[in-house]
Amino acid sequence: MAVTKSNIPARLAQTLVLDTSATGEPENNIFVGVTLADKIYQVIIDNSAVGAATYVRAQYATTYAKASGALATSADDLRLYAPANKVVTYIFPEGLVVTTGLSVLATSDTSDTHATSYTDPGDTVIVKILGGT
Repeated sequence: MAVTKSNIPARLAQTLVLDTSATGEPENNIFVGVTLADKIYQVIIDNSAVGAATYVRAQYATTYAKASGALATSADDLRLYAPANKVVTYIFPEGLVVTTGLSVLATSDTSDTHATSYTDPGDTVIVKILGGT
């Protein structure tokens, strides 16, 4: 028998942010008021009830800047894909540092360009974000 030993972090995360009906309208500054979340360790996208692919888009900002006026050059800092009728998990072992804020939305738009509005995937996408320090 082969034995492998590994160090396992004492904790997986300290904060859970749960959006049970993610839409094309942003949820702004989701870590506000939480002192134990300046990194993202895991994102779970439950797209099992949606018959089309969904993208979770995020900006490290207190307000999600859609492409309009002076904000037209704002880009997403994170864009995660979930295939139709699937649940996917993204893990970031070292954590993605979030210094300014974290604002997210879910959309079925396939374009990677910034837009003034995003197609709503139908209020049935569930997004779980595990954060910590």
